[in-house]
Amino acid sequence: MRIGVISKKPSYWSTKAILKSIREHGHEPEFVKTDEVRLVVAGTDDAVFNGKSLRSYDVLIPRIGRSMTDFGKMLLRQLELMGIRTTLASDGLITARNKFLALQSLRQARIPIPRSILLASRPNFVEAAHLVRYPAVLKILSGTQGIGVMRVKSLEETASIVDTLKFFGEVVCLQEYIPNPGVDIRALVVGDRVVGSMKRVAAHNEWRANIHLGAKGVATELSDHAKDVAVRASKAVGLEISGVDMIFRGDTPYVLEVNASPGFRGLLDATGVNAADAIVEYAVEKVKAGEPKRP
Repeated sequence: MRIGVISKKPSYWSTKAILKSIREHGHEPEFVKTDEVRLVVAGTDDAVFNGKSLRSYDVLIPRIGRSMTDFGKMLLRQLELMGIRTTLASDGLITARNKFLALQSLRQARIPIPRSILLASRPNFVEAAHLVRYPAVLKILSGTQGIGVMRVKSLEETASIVDTLKFFGEVVCLQEYIPNPGVDIRALVVGDRVVGSMKRVAAHNEWRANIHLGAKGVATELSDHAKDVAVRASKAVGLEISGVDMIFRGDTPYVLEVNASPGFRGLLDATGVNAADAIVEYAVEKVKAGEPKRP
């Protein structure tokens, strides 16, 4: 099979790992540079890279980075209009890349999430009782890798930050803080299963447990219930491959975020599980199953 990996750079670790896995599975891997794909909607609809139509691929594995989200939405929609198989739908990317849209989808699917309030203007004392207890968490809707996530101690501090972010056109999400010792859970979901999971332990003097902020990954085995929550969360947001971040309150897993283009080097280091293999096998099975074209 001819399998393309859409990514901004061929040097990204996860991109290289997927390309390598495609080759090891006996298929033909090709790198497709995200921002060099040309979309054509006049005459015959097409998506072209290096002068060749993407119609020639059996399946495409998109790795759409945060900086390419807007273009990625249009690219994925174009591939859907052309009937090209991919492992990421445009609706899933759109929902996952907006934290509040994702929370709404999770809530609709009855998946436990922290109490969350969307703020487009500064909150006042009259409404304080209807918000959340402090300390709380404040997030910009498009943040990633822990960037744009703040812990706030009071309504006054919240109001000041909201005013500042509003000046820059940012709407924010105020969320209850679920106490934890700087630890959360990342589950890597591919299709209907969790292929690996790890605890992420925050770096010293850091409360955000993101690998990119120095957190350490430690292998952990989730209960069947927690695995089910992770898979349901991925599907609720509209993703086929995702990184689901959870935190526990007692035995109940609360979903914090669902990542549409998860890195998995930390997971490999922590657990020995190479998610690239599961991703490639999933893409191949989509072709073998003759999955109907998306509308």
